[in-house]
Amino acid sequence: MKKILFLIVFVASNIIVAQNIAFEQVAIKVKPGSSAHVLNMINDFYGGIEKPAGVNIRLSYINFKPEDIKATHYLTFTGPVEGLAKLREIRGGDKYSLYNSNILRHAEVISTTGGASLMRMNLDNGTQPIAQSWRWRVEDPASFASEFTSLMKAFPQIGYISLGQLTHGIGNDGESHYVYMTHEDYAAALGWGPKTEAQQQAFLKFLKATSKYSNFLGSVTMSNVKTW
Repeated sequence: MKKILFLIVFVASNIIVAQNIAFEQVAIKVKPGSSAHVLNMINDFYGGIEKPAGVNIRLSYINFKPEDIKATHYLTFTGPVEGLAKLREIRGGDKYSLYNSNILRHAEVISTTGGASLMRMNLDNGTQPIAQSWRWRVEDPASFASEFTSLMKAFPQIGYISLGQLTHGIGNDGESHYVYMTHEDYAAALGWGPKTEAQQQAFLKFLKATSKYSNFLGSVTMSNVKTW
């Protein structure tokens, strides 16, 4: 796989690109009947700390997933690099060790990954309760980003949407890029897709063009449990 590049993508004036952010994501598999215990422990710890500026923490339940994903929940930390670095310092010491050991009685950590967004749009809808993440292994990041930009011009989204890349915790499947989008409710997520002929053609063009240098690895649909 070619070296993954960080990109700065300039798009048309009708698409607003916000300052990019970094993320860390912990995939956990919660034991049956333990979801409430895990939520309470996470809330007790992260609800009791002073978060660094700009950092958000989100616990999501995975509603739909391919068979290769064993996790039931994602615990995701997003924000500026400096903020996540400060949060990492808080995620240490005796109090964190106790919290972590208690969590592991009820859940298994499946994976930990990290990366950064490359472009973000519609930030006002970032807190919508339902989200989807589409995953790719990409060998030509510049071309992929260019095709994604063209798709967004022809098929603009209502919810928050971001294109990003993984830089830490990449698995054997080579997953390197994701598209993350939000929906206002479950029905909107289920009904998502290109509606007009022009949107359908734009979507097919994106799939055909990017298939030359990327492999689609599946998608995940999640519902927000709690945000801190």
